[in-house]
Amino acid sequence: MPLNVGVLIVGSLWWDKDRQAWRDARLDMNSAQTVTAPIRYGRLSSSRGNTYTMVFSRLCGSGRAKLVSCSHSISSFEELNAEAEHLWKAEYLKAKPKRIAKDWGCVALLCNPERKVPEDILKGWAERVGREPDYGYVSQTQEEGVLVCKDGLLRTDWPRLVEGGAPVQLDLILATANDPQISATLPSYPSVDAIVNAWNADTKNRVEYFWTNLDNGICTFQDDEIRARLHARGQERT
Repeated sequence: MPLNVGVLIVGSLWWDKDRQAWRDARLDMNSAQTVTAPIRYGRLSSSRGNTYTMVFSRLCGSGRAKLVSCSHSISSFEELNAEAEHLWKAEYLKAKPKRIAKDWGCVALLCNPERKVPEDILKGWAERVGREPDYGYVSQTQEEGVLVCKDGLLRTDWPRLVEGGAPVQLDLILATANDPQISATLPSYPSVDAIVNAWNADTKNRVEYFWTNLDNGICTFQDDEIRARLHARGQERT
C-alpha cells in the first residue's frame, strides 16, 4: 500500500522565496496544517550573521510548526529517499547531489506509531543514513539524550494538530534537524538574552527571520519573552 509522507517545517523552509521551487514541485501546500513541535531558537547561523534559528529540542516547551503532505505518496525506499534529497537541497541550497546531511544538520524520519511501515523501507533508510558522511551530528543536552538515532529516526513525539489535538494522519514525516549551539561548560541552550542581543546588535535586519516566523504562525515557547526584549519591528539597528 502506498504510504502518505509529509514534511515537518520550522522556520524559513515555509516562507523563504529561495525554497519556493521546492515547495511548488514537491509539496501539496493546500494540505498544510499547524501542528505541535518541540522547537526553540538555538542554532547559531553563520549565514544569518551569527544570529539564531530554530532547532528541535526534546525537552523544551511545545511550539507550533507546519506539516505539509508531499505531492505524491511513496511505495519504496527509493521514493522516500528522493523526497529526503529534495528536502535537504531546499534546506542547504549549496548541497551536493544525493546528500541528506552536513556536519551541522541532517534529514531525519519520524514514523507514525499507529501505522505499520514496511520493514524494507525502514531498513533501506537505516542503511542509507549509515553511508551518509557527517550524518546525525545534532547535539542535545545530557538530560535530553539523542535526537537523531543511528538508524535515522527522529526521537520526538508524533505531532498533533494545534486545532483539536488529533494526531496527524500521515504514515511518515521527514524533517531537517540542525545542530544547536550548546555551551560546553554548563551544557545548556543559548539564553533568551543571548538570542535577543544577537538580533539587536545585527545591522542587516536578520531579525526578520523571527518576525516572519511569527507572521506565519511558526512559534516557540520563548517567543513572548524574546519579543518583549527586541527592538520594535522596523526600528532595528542600522
